[in-house]
Amino acid sequence: MSRTSSRSSGRRRGRASRATPGDRSPSWGRPAPDLLLPDLDQRAPSGLTVSASGGRVRIGFTSATDNIGRGPLWIRGARTSARAYEMRAEQVVRARSGGVAVFRPAGRIRFVNDPPHHHWHLMRFQQFELRRASDFALLVRDRKSGFCLADHYGLARHRVAGFTGPRFLGNCGQWQTGRLTIQMGTSVAYTDRYPAHFHGQILDITDVPAGVYVLVHRADPQGRLRELRHDNNAASVRIRIDRPRERTGAPSVRVLRTCPDSERC
Repeated sequence: MSRTSSRSSGRRRGRASRATPGDRSPSWGRPAPDLLLPDLDQRAPSGLTVSASGGRVRIGFTSATDNIGRGPLWIRGARTSARAYEMRAEQVVRARSGGVAVFRPAGRIRFVNDPPHHHWHLMRFQQFELRRASDFALLVRDRKSGFCLADHYGLARHRVAGFTGPRFLGNCGQWQTGRLTIQMGTSVAYTDRYPAHFHGQILDITDVPAGVYVLVHRADPQGRLRELRHDNNAASVRIRIDRPRERTGAPSVRVLRTCPDSERC
């Protein structure tokens, strides 16, 4: 991976390092056929639980994004000085004919010091929203600080052909606050998964009244990453929040419907 990476340095934005027909300017609707683009397929929220502490009520959930594309989601980050607060991210895409294409910008990468996390995160890789079911109005949005992308969960093997195994086995530069570069990613058939209540896998529903809502999970919510398609980047569940008649005690949450292919469950 490092050899290919060095070949791509200095290339113009969005160009493959070996020019071939079809490898220029991939668009959302018509990806260049020569490029081995990833495809982020967001799974519906699961494992919903409610916790109450310190006067706040939070709903926790597991989030997961499968890569079912032609190639890995490969992210490189760099900064010019250790004094810089964050790295600029770029996406590297392999071409069938050889070489790579590099696309910028692909987001921001920051070092997160939040036990048990002490490593670099790609910011806003996923986004979590609670919306009112009646009019889809946004009520609550997450404050998650980002994701370390790595091949920890091969949960989508049955969804792809030619499974080749993991490629991104690092820990996103754990404890290495002085790094100037970082690489992370998600290979084909792997899933970026975080469990409920773990490091930002929550939404604060303290002030949300009883009723029916839609919990939406989005991959690449800002649309910065090149993919085969984007119509599968959101999934949702329709839920009912019930409040106890007594003022004490946490509300309950019940899943009414699961919509793996839609934001409007």
